Amino acid sequence: MMIHKHHIIPRHMGGTDDESNLIKLTADEHAEAHRLLYEQHGCWQDYLAWKGLTGLSSKEEIIQMMYEEMRGEKNPMYSKPCYHNMTEDQKQQWKTNISKSLKGKKKSQEWKDKMRWDGEYNPNYGKIPWNKGKKGLQQKSLESKKKVSKPVVFRGIEYYSITEAAKQNNTTAYYVKKEIRATSK
Repeated sequence: MMIHKHHIIPRHMGGTDDESNLIKLTADEHAEAHRLLYEQHGCWQDYLAWKGLTGLSSKEEIIQMMYEEMRGEKNPMYSKPCYHNMTEDQKQQWKTNISKSLKGKKKSQEWKDKMRWDGEYNPNYGKIPWNKGKKGLQQKSLESKKKVSKPVVFRGIEYYSITEAAKQNNTTAYYVKKEIRATSK
């Protein structure tokens, strides 16, 4: 059974991630909690959480509804300057404010673990690689490489490509091209 962490006071209403504001619920209980919050306060965030947790709305529908709710003046970033449009003074003030807000805050061990991207924290953990068993992704054969490449003569030996000449002579393609140009003049 999957257990969810639910904010007693939702973050969109000013609630924090503090342990005293979190409760463990099953997925059904979590959905019901958001339904009750929606009926009590009418916040669209709880409506979307309820619909998403119960599967009554698809991910695409929820994203569309969020987009509709966050348009124009409803968007918290509405009328705020974009970083690229800020003056140098505004950019410096913005950086200073962020630095002040982060000073003295320590990252939780859970956050550090999630940032490791290994084991169960990796979103691809336990999944089959997308290219497993796929054909046509292997290295091209020498014959197929010869068909599409332009042969070159380097130090008196013919190679099927500049790259091959570079590999065989333990040098770079740049040096091979340079030497071929010098000898052809």
